[in-house]
Amino acid sequence: MKKKISVIAGIVAAAALTVVAVILTPNNQGELTDQASRRSDAPIDDGVVVIEPELTALAGELSGSAETKAAAKAAFDQINAQRQSSGLGALTWSNGLEQASAVRAVEASQVWSHDRPDGSEYWTVNSSIVYGENLAKGYSSADGAFAGWMASPTHKDNIMFSGFKTGAIAIHVVNGQWYWANEFGY
Repeated sequence: MKKKISVIAGIVAAAALTVVAVILTPNNQGELTDQASRRSDAPIDDGVVVIEPELTALAGELSGSAETKAAAKAAFDQINAQRQSSGLGALTWSNGLEQASAVRAVEASQVWSHDRPDGSEYWTVNSSIVYGENLAKGYSSADGAFAGWMASPTHKDNIMFSGFKTGAIAIHVVNGQWYWANEFGY
C-alpha cells in the first residue's frame, strides 16, 4: 500500500508542474534557435535566496564581456519597454536571477535544453526564485534576441506574463556562439 501511495504522489507532483517548451528556427540555415518555459506552481516567498556553492562556481565560468553584459542589459530594457507599452509593470533586475541566468547560459551551451546537464529541470538551479525561462542561441545582439523572443508565442508569453515581477539575462559565448538565458521570477 505504501508503494502505491508513493507512486500516486509522484504522479500528482509531476502533474502539478507544467512546462511549455518550443524550439524555433527562424531561418533556413538553422543559425537561430530559442526556447521558452514556465513553471505553473505558485511561488513560496520566504525572502531567502540560496544558490549552492557548485552553482556559484558554474556561474563563474560565464564568458561574459562588456559587450555581452551591455547586450543583456539592452535586451532587458527592451523587455521592460514592451511590458510598459502594454500596460504591465517593468521587471526588476534580480541579482539572484542574474546568477541563475549565468548558470543556465553556461549549461545551455553544454546541453541545449530546459533540462540541465544532470537531467534535472531548469528551475532547479534555484527553485525558490526561478519560475520562467527563455533561452536563445545564434543571436549576437539584443535587438535580435528580443525580436526572436517576441516572434515566438511562448517566449512572448513569458515576457508579457503579468505575474512575473523580476528577471535577469546572462549571455555565455562559446566559439563565437552566443547562448542567452533569461530567467523570470515573482
